[in-house]
Amino acid sequence: MGTPGASPETAASTAAATAARAAKAGAEEDDAMRAGLEAARKDNGTSVAGTVLSQLVKYVPTETISVYLAVQAALGSATAPSGKQVCDASFVSHWIWLGVLAVATALLAIGLAYRSQRQMAPNQGFTFTCPIVEPVAAVAAFLVWALSLPTTPLKDMCGYQAEAWGPVLVLGGTTVISTVAYVFGKTITWQKVLQEER
Repeated sequence: MGTPGASPETAASTAAATAARAAKAGAEEDDAMRAGLEAARKDNGTSVAGTVLSQLVKYVPTETISVYLAVQAALGSATAPSGKQVCDASFVSHWIWLGVLAVATALLAIGLAYRSQRQMAPNQGFTFTCPIVEPVAAVAAFLVWALSLPTTPLKDMCGYQAEAWGPVLVLGGTTVISTVAYVFGKTITWQKVLQEER
Protein backbone atom coordinates (compact mmCIF):
# COMPACT_ATOMS: atom_id res chain seq x y z
CA MET A 1 0.00 0.00 0.00
CA GLY A 2 2.78 2.46 0.81
CA THR A 3 3.06 5.16 3.38
CA PRO A 4 1.60 8.66 3.47
CA GLY A 5 3.73 11.38 1.97
CA ALA A 6 3.84 13.47 -1.16
CA SER A 7 0.72 14.01 -3.21
CA PRO A 8 0.55 12.53 -6.72
CA GLU A 9 0.96 16.05 -8.12
CA THR A 10 4.17 16.53 -6.10
CA ALA A 11 5.37 13.12 -7.27
CA ALA A 12 4.60 14.02 -10.89
CA SER A 13 6.51 17.27 -10.50
CA THR A 14 9.47 15.49 -8.88
CA ALA A 15 9.52 12.83 -11.59
CA ALA A 16 9.34 15.37 -14.41
CA ALA A 17 12.06 17.60 -12.94
CA THR A 18 14.38 14.68 -12.18
CA ALA A 19 13.89 13.11 -15.62
CA ALA A 20 14.51 16.45 -17.33
CA ARG A 21 17.71 17.02 -15.32
CA ALA A 22 18.96 13.51 -16.06
CA ALA A 23 18.24 13.89 -19.79
CA LYS A 24 19.97 17.28 -19.86
CA ALA A 25 23.00 15.70 -18.17
CA GLY A 26 23.20 13.20 -21.04
CA ALA A 27 21.43 10.20 -19.54
CA GLU A 28 19.71 7.77 -21.90
CA GLU A 29 15.95 8.28 -22.22
CA ASP A 30 15.02 5.10 -20.31
CA ASP A 31 17.51 5.90 -17.56
CA ALA A 32 16.14 9.43 -17.21
CA MET A 33 12.57 8.10 -16.93
CA ARG A 34 13.61 5.50 -14.35
CA ALA A 35 15.43 8.17 -12.34
CA GLY A 36 12.30 10.34 -12.40
CA LEU A 37 10.00 7.55 -11.25
CA GLU A 38 12.43 6.49 -8.54
CA ALA A 39 12.64 10.07 -7.29
CA ALA A 40 8.83 10.20 -7.18
CA ARG A 41 8.70 6.99 -5.14
CA LYS A 42 11.18 8.34 -2.62
CA ASP A 43 9.72 11.86 -2.45
CA ASN A 44 8.89 12.64 1.19
CA GLY A 45 9.12 8.99 2.13
CA THR A 46 6.14 7.87 0.09
CA SER A 47 5.64 4.96 -2.23
CA VAL A 48 1.94 5.58 -2.92
CA ALA A 49 2.30 8.60 -5.21
CA GLY A 50 5.22 7.06 -7.05
CA THR A 51 3.29 3.83 -7.56
CA VAL A 52 0.28 5.70 -8.94
CA LEU A 53 2.53 7.66 -11.28
CA SER A 54 4.31 4.49 -12.43
CA GLN A 55 0.94 2.86 -13.09
CA LEU A 56 -0.13 5.85 -15.16
CA VAL A 57 2.97 6.36 -17.32
CA LYS A 58 3.23 2.69 -18.27
CA TYR A 59 0.32 3.30 -20.66
CA VAL A 60 2.25 6.03 -22.53
CA PRO A 61 5.12 5.40 -24.97
CA THR A 62 8.18 6.93 -23.29
CA GLU A 63 9.11 8.92 -26.39
CA THR A 64 6.01 11.10 -25.99
CA ILE A 65 6.81 11.84 -22.36
CA SER A 66 10.41 12.72 -23.18
CA VAL A 67 9.39 15.07 -26.00
CA TYR A 68 6.76 16.74 -23.80
CA LEU A 69 9.30 17.31 -21.01
CA ALA A 70 11.73 18.82 -23.51
CA VAL A 71 9.03 21.07 -24.98
CA GLN A 72 7.88 22.18 -21.52
CA ALA A 73 11.47 23.01 -20.57
CA ALA A 74 11.81 25.05 -23.77
CA LEU A 75 8.49 26.88 -23.32
CA GLY A 76 8.98 27.51 -19.60
CA SER A 77 6.18 28.49 -17.27
CA ALA A 78 3.56 30.91 -18.52
CA THR A 79 3.95 34.23 -16.71
CA ALA A 80 1.11 36.56 -15.89
CA PRO A 81 1.11 40.13 -17.20
CA SER A 82 2.12 42.70 -14.59
CA GLY A 83 -0.56 43.09 -11.92
CA LYS A 84 -2.69 40.22 -13.23
CA GLN A 85 -3.34 36.60 -12.28
CA VAL A 86 -1.66 33.52 -13.78
CA CYS A 87 -4.89 32.69 -15.61
CA ASP A 88 -4.43 35.91 -17.60
CA ALA A 89 -1.16 34.58 -19.06
CA SER A 90 -1.12 33.06 -22.54
CA PHE A 91 -1.18 29.26 -22.48
CA VAL A 92 -1.86 28.93 -26.22
CA SER A 93 1.52 27.39 -27.06
CA HIS A 94 1.17 24.95 -24.14
CA TRP A 95 -2.27 23.82 -25.36
CA ILE A 96 -1.06 23.49 -28.96
CA TRP A 97 1.88 21.30 -27.96
CA LEU A 98 -0.33 19.23 -25.68
CA GLY A 99 -2.70 18.59 -28.60
CA VAL A 100 0.10 17.83 -31.05
CA LEU A 101 1.71 15.34 -28.68
CA ALA A 102 -1.65 13.74 -27.83
CA VAL A 103 -2.14 13.04 -31.56
CA ALA A 104 1.48 11.85 -31.81
CA THR A 105 0.86 9.50 -28.87
CA ALA A 106 -2.13 7.94 -30.63
CA LEU A 107 -0.20 7.52 -33.89
CA LEU A 108 2.80 6.06 -32.07
CA ALA A 109 0.56 3.62 -30.19
CA ILE A 110 -1.03 2.48 -33.46
CA GLY A 111 2.40 2.17 -35.09
CA LEU A 112 3.72 0.08 -32.21
CA ALA A 113 0.62 -2.12 -32.38
CA TYR A 114 1.21 -2.60 -36.11
CA ARG A 115 4.81 -3.64 -35.50
CA SER A 116 3.76 -6.03 -32.72
CA GLN A 117 1.11 -7.70 -34.88
CA ARG A 118 3.50 -7.93 -37.80
CA GLN A 119 6.13 -9.64 -35.62
CA MET A 120 3.58 -12.23 -34.49
CA ALA A 121 2.93 -13.35 -38.07
CA PRO A 122 6.15 -12.61 -40.00
CA ASN A 123 5.81 -15.38 -42.62
CA GLN A 124 2.04 -15.53 -42.99
CA GLY A 125 -0.55 -13.41 -44.70
CA PHE A 126 -0.70 -10.30 -42.54
CA THR A 127 -3.80 -8.22 -41.92
CA PHE A 128 -3.49 -5.33 -39.52
CA THR A 129 -6.28 -4.91 -36.99
CA CYS A 130 -6.21 -1.36 -35.66
CA PRO A 131 -6.49 -1.45 -31.87
CA ILE A 132 -8.85 0.81 -29.97
CA VAL A 133 -8.11 0.36 -26.27
CA GLU A 134 -4.32 0.81 -26.47
CA PRO A 135 -4.25 4.16 -28.32
CA VAL A 136 -7.15 5.52 -26.25
CA ALA A 137 -5.44 4.45 -23.02
CA ALA A 138 -2.14 5.94 -24.19
CA VAL A 139 -3.68 9.31 -25.07
CA ALA A 140 -5.80 9.42 -21.90
CA ALA A 141 -2.81 8.55 -19.69
CA PHE A 142 -0.63 11.12 -21.46
CA LEU A 143 -3.24 13.86 -20.99
CA VAL A 144 -3.81 12.98 -17.32
CA TRP A 145 -0.06 12.95 -16.69
CA ALA A 146 0.62 16.21 -18.56
CA LEU A 147 -2.33 18.07 -17.04
CA SER A 148 -1.29 17.05 -13.52
CA LEU A 149 2.16 18.65 -13.81
CA PRO A 150 2.79 22.02 -12.13
CA THR A 151 3.13 23.57 -15.61
CA THR A 152 -0.40 22.43 -16.53
CA PRO A 153 -2.15 24.64 -19.08
CA LEU A 154 -5.30 24.20 -16.99
CA LYS A 155 -3.99 27.18 -15.04
CA ASP A 156 -5.51 29.34 -17.75
CA MET A 157 -8.84 28.78 -15.96
CA CYS A 158 -9.16 31.36 -13.21
CA GLY A 159 -10.01 29.61 -9.98
CA TYR A 160 -8.36 26.31 -10.97
CA GLN A 161 -6.20 25.14 -8.08
CA ALA A 162 -3.56 22.77 -9.41
CA GLU A 163 -2.47 21.78 -5.90
CA ALA A 164 -5.99 20.61 -5.06
CA TRP A 165 -7.07 19.10 -8.38
CA GLY A 166 -3.76 17.65 -9.60
CA PRO A 167 -3.87 14.67 -7.20
CA VAL A 168 -7.55 14.08 -8.01
CA LEU A 169 -6.72 14.08 -11.71
CA VAL A 170 -3.84 11.60 -11.30
CA LEU A 171 -5.67 9.20 -8.98
CA GLY A 172 -9.00 9.40 -10.81
CA GLY A 173 -7.45 9.12 -14.25
CA THR A 174 -5.22 6.21 -13.29
CA THR A 175 -8.14 4.36 -11.71
CA VAL A 176 -10.38 4.80 -14.76
CA ILE A 177 -7.68 3.88 -17.29
CA SER A 178 -6.49 0.84 -15.30
CA THR A 179 -10.06 -0.36 -14.79
CA VAL A 180 -10.92 -0.06 -18.49
CA ALA A 181 -7.71 -1.88 -19.47
CA TYR A 182 -8.51 -4.62 -16.95
CA VAL A 183 -12.10 -4.98 -18.17
CA PHE A 184 -10.90 -5.39 -21.76
CA GLY A 185 -8.14 -7.76 -20.64
CA LYS A 186 -5.36 -5.53 -21.92
CA THR A 187 -1.85 -5.59 -20.51
CA ILE A 188 -0.24 -2.59 -22.12
CA THR A 189 3.53 -2.32 -22.31
CA TRP A 190 5.34 -0.34 -24.96
CA GLN A 191 8.63 -1.30 -26.51
CA LYS A 192 11.02 1.61 -26.80
CA VAL A 193 11.24 3.01 -30.34
CA LEU A 194 14.37 5.12 -30.08
CA GLN A 195 17.13 2.71 -29.18
CA GLU A 196 20.86 3.12 -29.05
CA GLU A 197 22.53 1.29 -31.90
CA ARG A 198 24.85 -1.44 -30.70
